[in-house]
Amino acid sequence: MTTVGEFTHQAEASLALSRLQAAGIDGFLFDEISLAVVGAGTTAIPVRLEVSDEDAERAGRILRGGEGAGPLPYDFSPPEQAEVVEGNFTKVTGKAVGSAFIMGGVLTLITLGLPALAAMVSGAGRVPSIGGLLVMFVIGGVVGVIVHICREGLKEAEDAKEKPCGDLTPPGTSASHR
Repeated sequence: MTTVGEFTHQAEASLALSRLQAAGIDGFLFDEISLAVVGAGTTAIPVRLEVSDEDAERAGRILRGGEGAGPLPYDFSPPEQAEVVEGNFTKVTGKAVGSAFIMGGVLTLITLGLPALAAMVSGAGRVPSIGGLLVMFVIGGVVGVIVHICREGLKEAEDAKEKPCGDLTPPGTSASHR
């Protein structure tokens, strides 16, 4: 193994490792835990980026910016066989997320806040603080958003099962002629 870089900040070391991995070079960060224990920005224990001996020269060029760095040339065009594929993410709108957040927060306040209010009225409990209620609302809201996104993903998965390859009907024919 050959050390191709030493870094005093974890973020810089991770970025350098990512650049090498994007170029197909495997590397390892050593002493990153020691840096975290001693403190970031401390020059006493730098994080070392190491690669195999046969990749060391190319890794050095990449880290110095001599290879694989810089903007694309002016006349760059993607290969013809490149296909733009829509992401595999659940389509969720901001309005739907906001509604799910509010609904989750309100349901949490109703579910947990009403028993607390009843205990307070009966004298068995303390008055809930505004901060505590706010924390309950936010936690419930986040859970509401997660549940909403999961439900949307399940709906999309069910739709994908019904049409596993999309509509493969050739243009100009009907589905009954297949």
